[in-house]
Amino acid sequence: MDSEIVAIYVVCDDALKLLDQKDDLQAIMSTAEVITFSIIASRLFGGNHFRARWFCQRVGYFQRILSPSRLSRRLRRIPWPVWTFLVKILGAIFKMQNESREFAVDSFPVPCCKKSRIDRRRYFLEREFIGYAPADKRYFCGIKVHMVVTGRGEPVEVVFRPASHSDLTVLWDMELDLPEESSLYADGAYACFDLEDLLAKDSKIRLLAKYKRTNTKRVRLCDEERRISSRRQIVETAFSWITGILPRYVRACTERGFLLRVMSAVLAYSISCAVR
Repeated sequence: MDSEIVAIYVVCDDALKLLDQKDDLQAIMSTAEVITFSIIASRLFGGNHFRARWFCQRVGYFQRILSPSRLSRRLRRIPWPVWTFLVKILGAIFKMQNESREFAVDSFPVPCCKKSRIDRRRYFLEREFIGYAPADKRYFCGIKVHMVVTGRGEPVEVVFRPASHSDLTVLWDMELDLPEESSLYADGAYACFDLEDLLAKDSKIRLLAKYKRTNTKRVRLCDEERRISSRRQIVETAFSWITGILPRYVRACTERGFLLRVMSAVLAYSISCAVR
């Protein structure tokens, strides 16, 4: 665990140097330390900053540590591009190490409150944040985390979108900066002949989504369909790890606080993959 925490700090510090982010000379904790603290809280304590602060004080990971309220304010002041840049740096490393050039894409829901409290929620008030989770067979309020992972489950691209946005719509908007001749496995929700042809022509990426039973235009062999189902399951393993360290309902006072806690969990998983 110590090596993993050191790796978290090193990645954060190097990323901030690349972005030329400088801290105030009077700051008690650097921005890299604040981000590291947030990831530790998600990795070990389900995002509970009070427990994480007590743990860091006892173990001595930081020379000085801010109060919980000041930590929250510092986290909210960190620009969102800094968090996405951390994901891109780790994703670039994973893509270089992925010799098989096999990737998988899918999404998982992150609710912000219980179903009975949807009408009393304080944030995510727009209608687009209410969506349906087919796996759980229920409606929920929150976001969906759309993720592209390597054949070993390492995240290379992560996108947060409102719960009502369909998987295929989000896939059209994703960068998909993958190597040429890559294979992108997906379930039936991503089946789209137009997108499949576009990726094959422009980016040289094979979109291998499961075809629905009603499909009559393009036919695959049963062995290929089974191979697609098997290869895309690695993304489900990644989702299980991330949702396992997240609380059942993420507690936050603002939308930004909610997104930061989810992003911290995603980064905790990414760095865990890098250390592994």
